[in-house]
Amino acid sequence: MNSEELLEALKKVQIVGAKEEIYEYQAALAHWVSRVAPLLMDNDEHYTAFMNAAAKAMARASTDDKAENIDLMRGTVDSVIGELESD
Repeated sequence: MNSEELLEALKKVQIVGAKEEIYEYQAALAHWVSRVAPLLMDNDEHYTAFMNAAAKAMARASTDDKAENIDLMRGTVDSVIGELESD
């Protein structure tokens, strides 16, 4: 997958605005993770950051911890998109 294709794929899975279902429903979060993770596999740093946060978010932790980790995941995706757009 070239950079343009990766950018388009990440934009399709990027979460813009409030997507409460990923904060409230484990299945929605798991589905989103399964769509994003393969796109980040070529970059160890981003993939590791995303998956570490995903593991913590999917653990039955407090709501605040879950939201914080989901926000980190969203930030990772946004960061990769920003890097690809600036190339």
